[in-house]
Amino acid sequence: MPTMKYQNSKGERLSGVTTIINSNLGWSKQQLMWWSWQQGKAGKDYKETVKIDAAAGTLTHALIEADIKGLPSIDTKEMDKECVAKAETAYLNFLEWKAMVKFEVVATEPHLVSEVHQFGGTPDCLAKVNGKLVLFDWKSGGGVYEDMLIQLSAYKVLWEENYPSQPLTGFHLLRIDKETANFVHHYWGDLSRAWDVFLNLLAIHTAHKILKKLAK
Repeated sequence: MPTMKYQNSKGERLSGVTTIINSNLGWSKQQLMWWSWQQGKAGKDYKETVKIDAAAGTLTHALIEADIKGLPSIDTKEMDKECVAKAETAYLNFLEWKAMVKFEVVATEPHLVSEVHQFGGTPDCLAKVNGKLVLFDWKSGGGVYEDMLIQLSAYKVLWEENYPSQPLTGFHLLRIDKETANFVHHYWGDLSRAWDVFLNLLAIHTAHKILKKLAK
C-alpha cells in the first residue's frame, strides 16, 4: 500500500499509524537480527531469502486483497514459481478460514483520521466474523510481534471515533508463515494495553518533531 497523506480538519498534515510505530519502537529488531543469524547458520544468504519471502508475502497479500475486493484474479505466469507456490498455498488457507467463520467484508482500506488524538491510519479490512464486527488483518511472517498488536489497537480507536455506532468486538490476525505457508489464526478480544503503548509512542513522535525544529 502506498504511503497515505493524512490531514486533520484544519488541513494540517498528520502522521500515520505505521510511521509512528516504526519511527519510535525498536522491539522487533532483536528478532530480525536473530533471524538473519539463523539464515547464515543454515548457509543461506539472508538477502536472497528476504527477496523471495517479500515477493511471496506481497503476492499473498495481493491475492487476499483481490478476493476481498472482488478484483480480477492475478496473472502469475511470469512470476517466480517458488514465490507463486508459497503465495497460492497461503491463499488457499485463507479461503478455507473464510468459509469456516462466515467471513463478510464491511469495509476495505478506509482512510481514517483521529481529531481527538491527531493521527491517521488505514486498516486493511473491517469485517464480520461469525456475525460480529471485527478488525481483520493478514501478515506474512515468522511470528506475531508486539508492534502488530499496537497497530491493531490504534486502528480500532480510529474506526470507533469515526463510526461510533459500529463498535468492534475483537481483532483477527491471519498469519502466513513465509517459508512453510502454514496457516495460523490469532484472535484478541481486548488490546487496551497495546493502545496505552501507542499513546506513548505518539507523544514521543510529537516531541521528536518539536526537538528537531529546536535543533536546527
